[in-house]
Amino acid sequence: MRRFAPLLLILAVVFFLVPLLTRSHKGSLSAKEKATRALSAIARIDAAERVYTGARGRYTSHLADLVTRSKGLGDDLATGLTVELDVSSDGHTYLAQVAGEFLGLVRARTGPKLSTDTCVVLKKASGVKCPVAAPRVK
Repeated sequence: MRRFAPLLLILAVVFFLVPLLTRSHKGSLSAKEKATRALSAIARIDAAERVYTGARGRYTSHLADLVTRSKGLGDDLATGLTVELDVSSDGHTYLAQVAGEFLGLVRARTGPKLSTDTCVVLKKASGVKCPVAAPRVK
């Protein structure tokens, strides 16, 4: 029996430890879901900025002001998105940048007018794509 102990140990590792180490986490979000959360976050930030400026007459550069005004934004941000907000010195222009694992997004407004709305695929994966932008009228 002793001479089979190393063989039994190797079999135990192969059958029990390897599957545990290589098992995928079923609770994690798919690439498509992560991309959708990034798109949702930029849309929610934009909507919250419009509500904020409607109430205060200027945009805010504080994400905390927006999370409290936008149901679901906190859930979107919990997926690991990075958000940068910048507001002009007069408060009439804002720029929001949202970066996730799969998409990079930038949106800006001057007053009520959308001046920039950009999406870039950072990492290709199944179901990850930027929405088709409506043609702009000049």
